[in-house]
Amino acid sequence: MHNTHTKIAWYGALAGGALTLLASTTVAATEIEHGNWQLKFGGYINTHAIYVSCDNSGNTVAGNALLCTGDNASAITNGYSPASFSMAAATEREGYTISAVVALEPGNTDNAAFNGNGDNKAYRAYFTVGNETMGTLKAGRDYGVFGIDIVLEDMSLGGVGAPALIKSPLNTQLGAAGYGYIFTDRLSQITYSYTASNGVSATFGVFQPLDLLSFGGNGYVGDSGSKQPGVHGRLRYDFSNGYLSSTFLQQDVTTPLNSYSAYGVDVTAAVNVASNRFVLSAFNADGLGYYGLFIDGTDANASPRKSSGWFAQATHTRGATKFGVNYGVSSVNRTALDSALQLDEQKKLTFGVYHTLWDLFTISAEVSDIRATNHQQQSITNQAMSFGLALSF
Repeated sequence: MHNTHTKIAWYGALAGGALTLLASTTVAATEIEHGNWQLKFGGYINTHAIYVSCDNSGNTVAGNALLCTGDNASAITNGYSPASFSMAAATEREGYTISAVVALEPGNTDNAAFNGNGDNKAYRAYFTVGNETMGTLKAGRDYGVFGIDIVLEDMSLGGVGAPALIKSPLNTQLGAAGYGYIFTDRLSQITYSYTASNGVSATFGVFQPLDLLSFGGNGYVGDSGSKQPGVHGRLRYDFSNGYLSSTFLQQDVTTPLNSYSAYGVDVTAAVNVASNRFVLSAFNADGLGYYGLFIDGTDANASPRKSSGWFAQATHTRGATKFGVNYGVSSVNRTALDSALQLDEQKKLTFGVYHTLWDLFTISAEVSDIRATNHQQQSITNQAMSFGLALSF
């Protein structure tokens, strides 16, 4: 039989970084023991009715392709978390816990996932080997390190947050990605983590470089060169009622038009006070983009755009119901090629209520006000309302 430490270690391997499962209050999964192995199966299904009041000002904010203009729109689609099914196996050998995880996360909408590069490859597949003394080595495709803490804090993991292309929705909505932080993405990686007894933990790894993409239509699209791996890492201190963390990412980009070193760094703090949780985060980046990694991170000549932002959230839990509010701002600098109509700043304010029944069924409702402003201080605004149903199993 496996001891309690072994079970905790591989449960962490299954749930660690798994946005879809952590969106629910409780991970309800099936566990099977066979010989020296433990097997676990779980999943998450969610659908949200979303209505958006689109902008009709006639203003243009170049580089902002996700807010709607003209007629109002609605959709029945995934929220911030995609639908998913995960399988995990774990065993112990000579004092080492060995686990493997495969998670299929394609969602349930006929569009590519937000971070699937248009090919619907929304999945994670990785294994871990380690123990408390030596630390843990992870190899495979999993959520990256940069920005992971603030993504997991976003209350809209159980809801919608900012809709994405509501007239032709993606497989996930945005939460607050692009409105105070950059989405972490799924990365092919080899990453080592170690946690000390004093609450300090450190993570460092290499990953397959990502190529440049464009949502707004005025960014460079193409191969990033892949001359050497990207690197990412995290330093975190956990205390009795919260934590303080900082993450980073660096990747070289080489194109026929320009070459540069992309980087990002963030700081996140979370603290619990009675039944309340308060979160504050900020980031600074160059050439990474502002929604997701390397999406609209450069102009059409592959010159990097600098971006920065901050995000604040407060939630209150009463019984099986969570109430929350968050506000985020992301700013993007112009390059010499960008016009004054280029996106300057994006803001989002969200109020949400999330109620869980039977520890597995969640009902959610959110209202968001979203604004994008160009460098001429002209804005487009959207107001979004959503009602969602989710089941974890």
